[in-house]
Amino acid sequence: MQYGVAFIDEPALLVSDIHCGCGSCKVRNIAYLAAKEGASLIVLGDLFDKLHTNMDKLTLERALSTAFKQVKGVDVYYVVSRSSHDPLLDHEMFFDLGQVRVHVYPSALVAQLGGLRAFLTHGDLAMRNGAHAFIVNTTATLFGTKLYLEKRLREKLRLPQSWWLIMGHTHIPGIDYEAKVANTGSWRGTWVYGAPYWRPPSDTFILVERGYVKLLAAREGL
Repeated sequence: MQYGVAFIDEPALLVSDIHCGCGSCKVRNIAYLAAKEGASLIVLGDLFDKLHTNMDKLTLERALSTAFKQVKGVDVYYVVSRSSHDPLLDHEMFFDLGQVRVHVYPSALVAQLGGLRAFLTHGDLAMRNGAHAFIVNTTATLFGTKLYLEKRLREKLRLPQSWWLIMGHTHIPGIDYEAKVANTGSWRGTWVYGAPYWRPPSDTFILVERGYVKLLAAREGL
């Protein structure tokens, strides 16, 4: 599998699992956090909830325009999930939506974030089903191993020691500085008809700034 490559200025704010179209969409909240600090916004999959189909550029542009309506002054890098929810694409795309520019990658992304190199993926490379991934990591935590799938995927990919692996998918935020793995958590709070989603949102993000990786909650601000 070929991965995208991007050079992205710091600071960079990384999120995942927003699930627009499930009854709530917190893109504007997230974009505000990024714009506040002049950060690039990186979405690690599941931006949408029910768009998992082959999609042409015009249709995707309309969906992105709706999701980022009223968002201004943010460069967005969108790494799609290939297992569910997100559009199925076979090549990189770029959209200039006026106040927002969106770079879309059909699989994982190798990114240079200032002086830091990172492998960015939704996380379905580790396990396709997100609910199963949640159960596996929750169980592993009970047995004393946090971020089990993140560490397992990092080993499988044989990433250089200095690289980070950052993903979403499990909806469980976390960071391990020794293993150089992190999970952004999720922003999905509702299911159908506004019912609470069974995995409560963490409303967390990863901030990469001056070569340092931090896990923060939105309520804490930047």
